[in-house]
Amino acid sequence: MNKHMTIIAMITLLTACGGGGDGGDVASVTASDTGTANDSGSASTTSNAPSMLVDTSGGVADIPETITSSATSMSETVVPDDFSYNPVLEQHFDVDIRGYSVSPAYISLYGEFTENDDGTFTADYNSRITSAPVEDGEVTLDYVSSDSQYYVLAEVWFYDGTSPVQKRIPNTESTWTW
Repeated sequence: MNKHMTIIAMITLLTACGGGGDGGDVASVTASDTGTANDSGSASTTSNAPSMLVDTSGGVADIPETITSSATSMSETVVPDDFSYNPVLEQHFDVDIRGYSVSPAYISLYGEFTENDDGTFTADYNSRITSAPVEDGEVTLDYVSSDSQYYVLAEVWFYDGTSPVQKRIPNTESTWTW
């Protein structure tokens, strides 16, 4: 009898606690989930998530022109003397957002992202290149990227709830000052 009571108690505990699962029923909020459109076309806020601010300053990436050749074999191919076969670039990037905030923050750079209709960006969080804490509004990031990585996305999230900021950074820039 004591064995049956123990089994019933264990089943009750396991049922009350729930199962592990894959977390599919857990809600997540992203920067693009801060509002929903209603029938009148205006947006209403549905969460306390801060809105994303986008720094639109900056230049255009240096994208090399596509070169075509009439060569039909490798022996006919001519390569300039200054051509580098190394596709890896060492990047040094200085961030200064003291003009916006000096609150403690965290910056991440992403290689893959999409632009939303409202001008903000959605990062592919699996493509993070590097990240670091931002102290007193400044940080220096050293990272490597591919020579075909023309733009990266910088996102800064503040610990105090200040609205986060984003900037699409072309490969021609080495500083971001806000």
